[in-house]
Amino acid sequence: MDLEEKLAILAAAAKYDVSCASSGSRRKNAGQKLGNAAPGGICHTFTEDGRCVSLLKILYTNVCIYNCAYCVNQSENNIPRASFTCREIVDLTLDFYRRNYIEGLFLSSGIFRSPDETMARLARTAAMLRREGFGGYIHLKCVPFASPELIDRAGRVADRLSVNIELPSEESLRRLARDKTYEGVFGPMAAIQERIAENREDRRRMRHAPAFSPAGQSTQLIIGASPESDHDILGLADRLYRSRSLRRVYYSAFVPAGGPGRGLPDIPAPPLARENRLYQADWLMRLYGFSLDEVVRPGAPFLDLDIDPKQAFARRHPERFPVDVNTAEREMILKVPGIGITSADRILTLRRHGRIRQEHLQQLGVVVSRAAPYIRCDGMPGAVWSAAPAGAVTGKPGRAPARSDRQIFVTDGTFPGLLTAIFEAYARKCPPDAVEAGGGRQLGLFDRRTPIPADPEKARRVWKGLGERLGPDRRRQIHDAFRSESPGVEDTIYRFVLDTVPRRGGDPRSVHLASHIRIEKLAQSVRREAHRMKGLVRFQRTDPGHYLARIAPRYDVLPLIGDHFASRFADQAWIIYDTQRHYGLLFDGTETRRVAMDDAAAAAGVSEACGEALCQALWRRYYAAVNIAGRRNPRLHRQKLPRRYWRFLTEKGPGAASH
Repeated sequence: MDLEEKLAILAAAAKYDVSCASSGSRRKNAGQKLGNAAPGGICHTFTEDGRCVSLLKILYTNVCIYNCAYCVNQSENNIPRASFTCREIVDLTLDFYRRNYIEGLFLSSGIFRSPDETMARLARTAAMLRREGFGGYIHLKCVPFASPELIDRAGRVADRLSVNIELPSEESLRRLARDKTYEGVFGPMAAIQERIAENREDRRRMRHAPAFSPAGQSTQLIIGASPESDHDILGLADRLYRSRSLRRVYYSAFVPAGGPGRGLPDIPAPPLARENRLYQADWLMRLYGFSLDEVVRPGAPFLDLDIDPKQAFARRHPERFPVDVNTAEREMILKVPGIGITSADRILTLRRHGRIRQEHLQQLGVVVSRAAPYIRCDGMPGAVWSAAPAGAVTGKPGRAPARSDRQIFVTDGTFPGLLTAIFEAYARKCPPDAVEAGGGRQLGLFDRRTPIPADPEKARRVWKGLGERLGPDRRRQIHDAFRSESPGVEDTIYRFVLDTVPRRGGDPRSVHLASHIRIEKLAQSVRREAHRMKGLVRFQRTDPGHYLARIAPRYDVLPLIGDHFASRFADQAWIIYDTQRHYGLLFDGTETRRVAMDDAAAAAGVSEACGEALCQALWRRYYAAVNIAGRRNPRLHRQKLPRRYWRFLTEKGPGAASH
């Protein structure tokens, strides 16, 4: 059996394990090595049901001595069987990682011969990757009944360990998986927890002590294969978070793919809506401060499939609403339907500068149609509010008095040019009415334009001053917003700076939130695009040690991702070419620099040498194998992976299966 066939079989056999996280670990690339681990995790592509693909998720083998009724790999199931060698897994991982297809490796296995023999093979494979200088993310699935010594060996080389409980009660596990017991599952889980706690203490005393499973541990529960209620499932998850210190509990809708099952429900399709509600409820408990009984009551133990758990809570507790977004504590704002963690934190930040009005909420990311019945703020129809105190900052959009002779500073379109214009605006007696880039909008009849040449020293002074007055995070927002290339962004930044650093003699109370909100939204859009590009870059090998990638991002984010790739691929030379803006970043092994390029030059660098065609074919085969037909959701797929990015994605390019 060739490698491509093995990959198709063992990737398809692993696709029902829904764990996909590659976050929680921070490993820097020390020296000229391959790979690192990013704390936030990166999604590299999405399957046809919208599931993230960040790791090479495969089984070592699908040969299994166990006969779990819900599992496609059960010993009685008549399916093609295959096994990798350690060397094959290592080579696949390195080749896929070098092309930025994956964040790392998720390695599980059927149980062949014995749990300890299986666990030893998994740990040996991960150790081989580390010996070859691989610094990317590794998630190892720990086998029930595996010995603590092998668990310890695995945790020394893996970023995350996990033991799947699979079924929410011991009774269901005995009925559907006769070879497993809760003791066999919780034994390795307890061993992992104990070693993580010991390692934490060791690292407090000895700074350079080697880490043990730095991204913690997780588990998975199958939903719908057994009769437990949502209250039972979430109650188990809550106990695991508190008593076993788990990072995540994953919920996997039961897919009847294991052949003729014993005692399995006869369902037409996976219960995806229920799975989604459980994830929402889990997030409310972990991140929003909800208790178990606030999310789902023992008297009504199943979540409502028609409305999300947060909205159901708000309807059950009308006495807690409406919430005044200008005065309420963060805890109560987070309980409002339609307001997420990011939106709540923005509200808390911006209301320090002025009162939040209804028209600001949508700009802040609030789903106003859902939140409106549960909140109160200035400007809401039908609400009775006292007028703001005299001189208070309301945040209401203002309008400058009409003038026929506007003074406009014109920059050269660069960021130093904009900073120079801001310097001149503060230095001169008469500040400009607007700042624009050269070649901008058409002039008014009486507009006066003053060209401002870029001055590196003046730009440096302004940049330093903004850091002192705003702090590094808000100063970075200005730079990221500029990268959006949005029409009028120069003037928006200028007005934002005037609001936050008033001119001498200016009115410090004349602050409007419109510029603050727009800067934050533009900066967030640019950062989101930069993060997305970290996953969607696809390198092609052109010569030994040389790689080329082409991208077409919506914003000018190439300078924001250069350091990421220089650290991650420190042992290979590469070029990332922006086809929209016709320039690239070149890394020669020591430094990254900007280079002028065109489409012809980029196309000339692509060749069929060095096994590139085989590697691309293997990746397409893998991508096709991990799709679950019963979960197909084209709309969600296009939402997660918009078509505008498909042009340069190997899995979507020529030779890929139609979608």
